[in-house]
Amino acid sequence: MIRSRYRFGLDASGLQSSKALLLYDGYKPFPFLAPAHYARLRRFESSISNGAQRSGTALTPKAKDSTYVQTTAKVNPPASTLPPSLALPERQAEETGIRALKFYYRTAKAYVTFYKTGVKAIYQNYKTLRHLRTRIPPGRSAEQALRDGQLSRAEYHLVRRTRSDVSRIPLFGLVLVICGEFTPLVVLFLGLDAAVPRICHIPRQVEGARKRLEEARRKSFREGTITGKNTGDLSDVTNLPKPILAHVANSLGLVSGLWNTIGITPRPLISWRLGRVVDWIDADDFAIGRDGGVKHLNEEESKLAAEARGIDVL
Repeated sequence: MIRSRYRFGLDASGLQSSKALLLYDGYKPFPFLAPAHYARLRRFESSISNGAQRSGTALTPKAKDSTYVQTTAKVNPPASTLPPSLALPERQAEETGIRALKFYYRTAKAYVTFYKTGVKAIYQNYKTLRHLRTRIPPGRSAEQALRDGQLSRAEYHLVRRTRSDVSRIPLFGLVLVICGEFTPLVVLFLGLDAAVPRICHIPRQVEGARKRLEEARRKSFREGTITGKNTGDLSDVTNLPKPILAHVANSLGLVSGLWNTIGITPRPLISWRLGRVVDWIDADDFAIGRDGGVKHLNEEESKLAAEARGIDVL
């Protein structure tokens, strides 16, 4: 029996991925995959971990390097596409009674400021998105415009993230109007992450989502097994056998964990989402290679790229 791992691969130069990479213990390839695919993934993981651990290296070169600044502007989306900083007040031991109420008021005010900043950033990104739309030929997708050179990787991700954030604004706005300062508590208690724009995810949400995904991935690695009888045709990632499809869904967070609880694998939904993931990661691999390579990704973008490809970042 073969214990499997699924990854989406990318090498340190940004070479195009092999779409769904099927790995098993020892990173040895299945017959249908070339060994070079695994070297790509190992180099990508190494470039992420090494660059993030060493200051003053590839991820943080001198700001005076104009070539680096131009390259990072092409490969890294603007900071406005990421959650703003959240500065929460620290409660002192002597803060009781009226002082405690003042502390809670300052905390609530900090969350409101955070959400207001996020919503403003979405509006500014939307105005930029409208401008970028004029550079995408009619009938062409953002992925096609990226490959044709009409969009840089930074612009492409601004388009993707802004579209996602804007689609969540109506429901999130309703929650924010009703709950006000209690929105973070309601979101965390009810698990409404999908209703909140990614740019408005508080740090606790981001870390919690990553922990849940990585734990689900580890659990799937421990429990999932693949034998020669159920591998089937692995050349089409949107038409994988059910055991493999369920493992991919758990490893990449393609569906809610509720489906596992009720013991159902929504094959059409997973196949559709997996096809979209493969398409945009292929486009992203191409863009990273063209616009500077992995070495020019900043720390947060490195984490997001690794996370999307099934690599743990915590």
